[in-house]
Amino acid sequence: MRAWTMPLMLAIAGSWLVVSTMGCKPKEETASVEPIPEPAKEPGPTVTETPEETPAAAEEPKAAKSTPETPSQTAEAKNPAVVIETTKGKIVVDLYADAAPKTVANFLKLAKAGYYNGLPFHRVEPGFVIQTGLGPEKPTIPDEVNAHKHRPGALAMAKPGSRTDRTRLSEPDSASTQFYITLCPREQAAHLNAEFTVFGQVREGMDVAEHITQQDKITKIRVLEADE
Repeated sequence: MRAWTMPLMLAIAGSWLVVSTMGCKPKEETASVEPIPEPAKEPGPTVTETPEETPAAAEEPKAAKSTPETPSQTAEAKNPAVVIETTKGKIVVDLYADAAPKTVANFLKLAKAGYYNGLPFHRVEPGFVIQTGLGPEKPTIPDEVNAHKHRPGALAMAKPGSRTDRTRLSEPDSASTQFYITLCPREQAAHLNAEFTVFGQVREGMDVAEHITQQDKITKIRVLEADE
């Protein structure tokens, strides 16, 4: 069913305003734009220390200690990585499940179902972003703006442009399937931080992302295995 609806949905997607492209213009062209204040940083995840085991009485045998999970193992479990396979090459992305759990869960659900397979990068703006996905679709997910900021390689959710509040770039809590990878420096994307959820960061393949065109497509998104 998606095949015959693709042109219509891509047309709708094209009307989305993920962000104002003024963010990547030279500073003198954006001097009159009122900066959007950055949201207060959420506290980072804390690691609960395992309390020391109380020694057993001399007459009682000690229970065997279980092997504690190392911090790296805990981080891997919380923050998976994915490989975005494209017709241009592979892009490896670390996901911030600890900072944006609902966003990451939604993204992984779609990826595992093959939702993104065959979709083109319908928005390509060199030096700014590459974007893919369909929509708007239901259900939408809540914003999870966090301490991670936009910088080259940041993975973030796209949203429709604001229809009622002219002081905003986007509609709150309206993300669904479209995501983008930031290409521009962090200072030129600072105006995005207050509204758009960053939920991952490119680890490998930034050169691939920078050479994506509208003729390129996603062939598959898969979870990176531990031994890769």
